[in-house]
Amino acid sequence: MTTAEDLARRYEPGLADPRLADRNDLARRLAEAARLGGAVLLAMRAARDVKLKADGSPVCSADLAADHAAKAALARLLPGIPVISEESVADVAPAPLFILLDPLDGTREFLAGGDSYCVAIAVIHGGRPVAGAIAAPASGRLWFAGETAFTQDMASDGATIGEARPIAVRPLPAEGPATLVSRFHGDRLSDAVAAAVGSITTVPVSSAVKFGLLASGEADLHVRGGQTMEWDIAAGDAILAAAGGCILTLDGAIPRYGRADRGFCNPPFVAASSEALARRALAAAAAG
Repeated sequence: MTTAEDLARRYEPGLADPRLADRNDLARRLAEAARLGGAVLLAMRAARDVKLKADGSPVCSADLAADHAAKAALARLLPGIPVISEESVADVAPAPLFILLDPLDGTREFLAGGDSYCVAIAVIHGGRPVAGAIAAPASGRLWFAGETAFTQDMASDGATIGEARPIAVRPLPAEGPATLVSRFHGDRLSDAVAAAVGSITTVPVSSAVKFGLLASGEADLHVRGGQTMEWDIAAGDAILAAAGGCILTLDGAIPRYGRADRGFCNPPFVAASSEALARRALAAAAAG
C-alpha cells in the first residue's frame, strides 16, 4: 500500500531556496507573524462591524487589522515571498514559493465571543507546506512546525511565555478516538465517520485550532466534508505532519496547495493522529 509518507516523498520539492534550508527557523518566523496578528485580534475583541463577503462568509475590521499586522511582519521576516491572504486573494498569484495567510480563522467564533479562533500561516513550496504556524491568542496557544512541531504558551496580551516545547501526536486510546467536529460547520459525513470509527467523544472546536490539538496529542481525528479553503488547513497540515499525523483527502491523496484553478478550495479530507486512523476514517466515509 502506498503510504502518506511515500506520497509526500514523491512530491517533495528540492529545497534549493536558501530560505528553506532551516525549516524550523522558518517556522519560528511564521510563529512571530502569527503571534503579532493574534495580538491585534486580542486588542479588537469588541469589533462587531460585520460585513458579508461575496461567498457569504463574514468579515470585520479585526480580520483586516490582523491581516495588515501579519503581512507587515512577513514582509520584515520573510521579505520577497508573495503572500496569498484570505482577505486579498485576488491580488497575488501562486508562485513556486509563497505564503498562505488566514488572519482570522474562525470569524464566527470570534464574533460569538469564543476562544477557538486563530491566525494561520504556512509557507508553500512545490504545492506542499514546508512550515506552518497557528496562533490562538484567546486560548493562550501557539503551534508551529518545520521539521519539528512545537507549542508555546501565549499571554493575555499576545506575547509568548516561556520556551517552545516539542510536541507529537498520541497513540490511539484503546477505548477509541476523540474526534473534533466543527462548531459552526457540521456536516453529515463528519458525524457518520465519527460514529463508524467508534469515537468515544466528539468535541466542537472552531478553526485550525483543531490541527494544533491533534498535533499536541489532545485529540485523534477530525473529518471535514464541507467546504474549506487552502489557507484554513495549510498551516495545520504542516504542524500535524511534523508531529506524526497526516491529512488525506477522501481519495487517499495528500492535499495540494496553490490551486487557483479551483479557487483555492479544498476537497473533503480527514486529519488524524496516524495514517492508520486516517485510512480507517476514509474506509468509513466510502462505506457510508
